[in-house]
Amino acid sequence: MARSKPRRKTATVQRNVRKGGDLQKLHIKVISPRILMYQLLRGMDKGIKCGVVVILLVLITYGGYRGIQHLFLGNDKYRLQEIDLQTNGHLDHSRVVDLAGIDLKSTIFAVDTEKVRENLNGLPEVIDCVVERRLPGTLKIKIEERVPIVWINCESLGFSGRRDGGVLVDENGITFPCEGVLWGAARDLPVIVLQVAKSEDFRHGMKTKHQDLLRALHLVKTFYTADVREEWLPEQVVIINDYSLKVTANDGSHAVFGMYDHQRQLDDFITIREHSLKTRRKVKYVNLIPRKNIPVKFAGAPVMVKPKLAPNP
Repeated sequence: MARSKPRRKTATVQRNVRKGGDLQKLHIKVISPRILMYQLLRGMDKGIKCGVVVILLVLITYGGYRGIQHLFLGNDKYRLQEIDLQTNGHLDHSRVVDLAGIDLKSTIFAVDTEKVRENLNGLPEVIDCVVERRLPGTLKIKIEERVPIVWINCESLGFSGRRDGGVLVDENGITFPCEGVLWGAARDLPVIVLQVAKSEDFRHGMKTKHQDLLRALHLVKTFYTADVREEWLPEQVVIINDYSLKVTANDGSHAVFGMYDHQRQLDDFITIREHSLKTRRKVKYVNLIPRKNIPVKFAGAPVMVKPKLAPNP
């Protein structure tokens, strides 16, 4: 067998071992002018590339904006030519344009439809509003307005009844001011007179918190849904106290109703008025709160009237 080659002796390297057995690592950073120059050139190259990309993005954005402006915002083809206003109330074109801030000389793409919708929805008399563009030059605005049924008169709050700028109420008890051409349509509506009220009970565009007003409003709606002659409809309803309402009819007669049980009281009212009409006697006053022996004052001496009761089923 061949003899093995003897191994050369080497010096033993003493390893520097930290406490806990970890080997200590040696970090060497070599810096030279050549390396610094290389790093500087590489950084400048990255910076130039990023700058070129940013400039290209700015140019593309600006070019796109100018292109959109030329094709849509400044194109006479899409000039605003018509406002198609659809409403169930009395907002007219001029007031809508003024309140919505619409520039009639712009194109339909220059009109901020969301802003127009927000401006119109902010009106207390508006329930909802939809704004749409119709090419090439029509702006369609559909508005659902509140329909008033009574006025409010309250001296302490400055609600002045039938007057332009007064306060109206819809069937849900939501208040809003009378503005624009709405006055012409609402001038003949009945008036509810409040003796006592608080300002915090009223916030336009929201349902009133005045409970007596809501009861008086319910009575007016009961009149409207019943078969009542025009001359007997309420012209004014005064809240006397927390349990009674005084109604002045269109013919000048007076009737006292309670806060509740309005349908029964109105049935008695119609029966009495129809009977007096047949007998050619003019009713001046009637108190409908009692269920029996209802006091009625005619043009002559007052009498007691027993309402005709419905037959038992």
